[in-house]
Amino acid sequence: MMAEKWNGVPVKYDFLPIGTRRSGQPLTSKKPLFAVAHDTGNPHTTAQTNVNYYKNTYMIDWSIVASAHIFVDDKECIVCIPVTEKAWHVLYNTPTDNQWYNADANDVAFGVEGSYFPGNIERSRKSLDNMARVLAYLCNYWDIDYKTEVPGHQDIQADKIDPGNLLEACGYSRNVKHLDKQIAKYINGVKTAPSKKLSTKTSKKPTPSPQSVVKYKQAIEYMHSLKGQFVDFDNMYAFQCADVVVDFIYHVTGGVRFYGNAKELHTLNAMPKGWKVVENTRNYVPPICAIAVFTEGIYREWGHTGLVWDNSGGTNTFTILEQNYDGNANTPAKLREDDYTGLTHFIVPDFADDSVDLTDIKEVKTATRKSNGSLTINATPPKKLTWSNQPYFKAVADNAGVSICRPNHNNVMVVTNETYKPGEVFYVYEIRDGWARVYSASNNGFVWYERLIVKDIYKTSGGSKLANKPNKQIVNQKNKLDSTTGLKVGNIPPKTMKKSSKAKFRARVDHYGATLVKFKGKEWYTTNDVYRAGYNQFYVFEIKNGWCRVYSKNNNGYIWHERLRITKVY
Repeated sequence: MMAEKWNGVPVKYDFLPIGTRRSGQPLTSKKPLFAVAHDTGNPHTTAQTNVNYYKNTYMIDWSIVASAHIFVDDKECIVCIPVTEKAWHVLYNTPTDNQWYNADANDVAFGVEGSYFPGNIERSRKSLDNMARVLAYLCNYWDIDYKTEVPGHQDIQADKIDPGNLLEACGYSRNVKHLDKQIAKYINGVKTAPSKKLSTKTSKKPTPSPQSVVKYKQAIEYMHSLKGQFVDFDNMYAFQCADVVVDFIYHVTGGVRFYGNAKELHTLNAMPKGWKVVENTRNYVPPICAIAVFTEGIYREWGHTGLVWDNSGGTNTFTILEQNYDGNANTPAKLREDDYTGLTHFIVPDFADDSVDLTDIKEVKTATRKSNGSLTINATPPKKLTWSNQPYFKAVADNAGVSICRPNHNNVMVVTNETYKPGEVFYVYEIRDGWARVYSASNNGFVWYERLIVKDIYKTSGGSKLANKPNKQIVNQKNKLDSTTGLKVGNIPPKTMKKSSKAKFRARVDHYGATLVKFKGKEWYTTNDVYRAGYNQFYVFEIKNGWCRVYSKNNNGYIWHERLRITKVY
């Protein structure tokens, strides 16, 4: 039997197993409405090499999944996902595909990836030529206008640079017009029908996309349960800012795990269905339970993150539930009033658009989660560890030595020229589905975990000593914390304040409202005095263990300090 050819390019079908890379979900449009041109982002690799990588990682974690339907090199074309199924080749939160085509690319378009070979123009141009032949053939078959309906990935997603790498390796500029010119040469080529495999419907049950599994009220209640807890997602002792957010996302989605340092949460991870990334603008007020992502100013090294607890401060301030703001990794999740400085983005869950009665929030138990591994001297580290701003452990390369890899635009780890001999020392700050982040908390270099042997465990993960001194970002965060504590307008009142004959400050109630309590001895009980959100006539004379004495110096009425925001200091 002769091999199938599209405009002269040999074609074979090598489908991925049903998992996360190939979910088996059909296109919402039933047939493809447009195509997206990509390059592999992995120089000097063939179509088969890239397909094999996807097959070997077919069940990669949802948050870092990426895939494409077709790979093309200078020799052949390989279809690894039927073009009538969804693949994950364009970020859902990019707006351009919706503006141009009124749909998300993953739901209605197929993706074609071209191999490229820097330094070898002849081979790269043959790969580009084959890719153009394949696209021309499929555009003809699916009635797609190649001039307007085959954008490059870089055209519809601002942070992407493909297929510019392929075009540049061919000696052209990175403009996709050079691909269009190649397609034009073959658009009227052979029009024989492709194999039925191209649009094969899987007989296996599709893998559903990750999505929220709770309602808004349940999400808020779970967020409330995290306050005061030492949140350690991996049970590895390190109470990092990312632990709070990763734990929350994992709970409300029923098992989606986010990776990366705080500043890349919104760019590295694929969002659950319906979730969106929103840029922080001057007039934006984030909903409760939105995930704050700080990336600028004092946070520019590795960022900071937390959950929006209360937004009654409008565009001036909001209350954040966070952990490890002081950099010590030894304090529980607690509240702080923030003024949005350095905050660039919010990750907004789909349920955050609903309305909910905040006065009816109940306490729920926090999730208990077993560790996915342990750190043992002279052993291989675990496969997953949430990002930390301090190293978990020191390790050495095994007898085979290691090569540093860096993720490309598809989150595929690409081998670099950085190689290290057996015994070379590495400090590890995160393990992302087997890939260990080394050197520093913000470095983008990774080593496969099985190539490492643990030699020293640090305090971050239960050891006896800290591995490094606080760096500039930690120092800046501590300084900011010191400058925004105490009696400051907009802040949450402190937990203690000596009794005064005159009111020390006036405060308003946050969005959750407040109930006046009274004490009988050491016991307190709630009264029928309930105050709506925004009530701003509380004059505070004393604070005892978090309870603010209001109205007068001798009054037996108290409001919990975290329900108040200071509006005026006397």
